[in-house]
Amino acid sequence: MYFIDTHAHIDMLKGLTPREAVVKSENEGVKYIINVGSSLDSSKKSIEFARKFSNVFASVGVHPHYVRNFGKKEIKILQSLIQGYPDTANENVSERYKKVVAVGETGFDFYRNLSPRLDMERAFMSHIELALEYDIPVIIHDREAHKQTLEVVKKYIDQKNFRAVVHCFSGDVNFAMQCLDLGLYISFTGVITFPNAGDVLKAVGKVPVERLFIETDTPFLTPQAKRGKENYPGYVRYVAEKIAEIKNLSVEEVADITSKNAERFFSIN
Repeated sequence: MYFIDTHAHIDMLKGLTPREAVVKSENEGVKYIINVGSSLDSSKKSIEFARKFSNVFASVGVHPHYVRNFGKKEIKILQSLIQGYPDTANENVSERYKKVVAVGETGFDFYRNLSPRLDMERAFMSHIELALEYDIPVIIHDREAHKQTLEVVKKYIDQKNFRAVVHCFSGDVNFAMQCLDLGLYISFTGVITFPNAGDVLKAVGKVPVERLFIETDTPFLTPQAKRGKENYPGYVRYVAEKIAEIKNLSVEEVADITSKNAERFFSIN
C-alpha cells in the first residue's frame, strides 16, 4: 500500500527541510509527491526538487494571487521551465517532460482578491493553453469562484488532450457534479477531517473514488488529528482514512485506487 500526495508545497515548509519532508513521508508510505508551483520562483524550486528526489514530481505555474499583469514574459519563462528540464543535451525530447507533470496551480481566488479578476482569467486561460501545448494536465485553484471556473473550463473541454483537476475542493455536491460532467477530477485535502467540513464532506460521498485524488496542500490545512502542527505529505494518510470511512472502503482500497488515478492522470511511471 502506498499513497500519492498530488499537491504539496514543500518549498514553503518551515519546520522541516524539503529533504526531511520527503524522507519522512516516504517512510510513512508516501511513494510520490507532486510539488506545485505557485510563483515563477517556486516553480523553479519544484523542478529542482524533482531533479534531486526520485519520488518528487513538479508542476509549474503562477497562483492567482500573483498574476497581476501576467503576460507573455511569464508564459515564456514557464515554457522554458518545462522545456529545460533535461540536465544533459543527450536526453531526447520525450524525456524532457517526464518529471514536469502538470501546469498550475492556476485559476481564480475571490476570497482574497489579490489580483484583478481579468488578470486571473487571462492567466488561467494562458496556463490551460500551455498545458495543451505540452499535453500535460492543469491543476485548478478555485476559491469562491465556482461559476467563473466552470465558464473557463467549458471553453476547452472539446480539446482532445485537455484534462484538469480541481485541487483542494471547496464546493458542494452540485458543483462537484458539474465538474465531473465536464470531465474534471477532484482532489480532497485535510479539510474533509474538520468538524465543520459540511458540504465538502457530502461531496466526498458523491464523487466516485475513481475520479478523485488525495493531497495535503502542504504546509497548509493540517488534518484535524494533527491540528496545530505544520502539515507535510506524510499526513495525506488522514485524508485517505476519512474517504475510506465515508465510502465504507478500506484505507488500502482508497490508497490503491487514488494512487492509480494519479499515476494515469499525471503520467507518472
